[in-house]
Order: sequence, then structure tokens, then C-alpha cells
Amino acid sequence: MRYPSLVNVAKVEHLMPREGFSEPYHRVTFSLVSEGIPASEMSVWVHPAFPEAELIRVARTFLWSRLAAFAEAASEDRFSEAEIQVLWEQVEPADFAAN
Repeated sequence: MRYPSLVNVAKVEHLMPREGFSEPYHRVTFSLVSEGIPASEMSVWVHPAFPEAELIRVARTFLWSRLAAFAEAASEDRFSEAEIQVLWEQVEPADFAAN
């Protein structure tokens, strides 16, 4: 079961104070959008030593590694796509029975 997903840049804040660090960082906030799920946001801190022209690309790279780590953690003891389809057919909510 795969749903279309988007990762959009929601906000870029330059030279923001970052708790626990003595120097300011750039903060890039991404909007995570997937069909049927309310949008979420995730912020990534980027050290100002990275080239300004590559700020978004660096932030996306950091975001990718975090999301990959979350996906790996979430995959523990999960249903396969085939198993979830069988389960869905057994519990099919009334909202979807008419479709």
C-alpha cells in the first residue's frame, strides 16, 4: 500500500539560536504531505558553514537520512503490504464499504 507523498519546503529561517549550541544555525522546515494524512512538519538544522546556495539541498539530505531512520525503526514488527490488505478486507470500515 503506497500513497503519494510530497516533501515541500515550508520555511527557511537564517541564523536562528539553537538550544545547546553557542552559534546560530539555519533552520529549514519541511511540510510532509501524504494522501489521507494531515500534513506534518519536520525541521532540520544546518550549520552556516555550508554554502548558502546549497542550503536546501543539504537540509533535504539531512531530512532524508532522518526519514530513512524513522522508516527503519517503524518497520520493526510491521505487517507486509499483502497482510495489511487481508486485514483491511476483514475490518473494512463502513466509510469504505460503499466504494
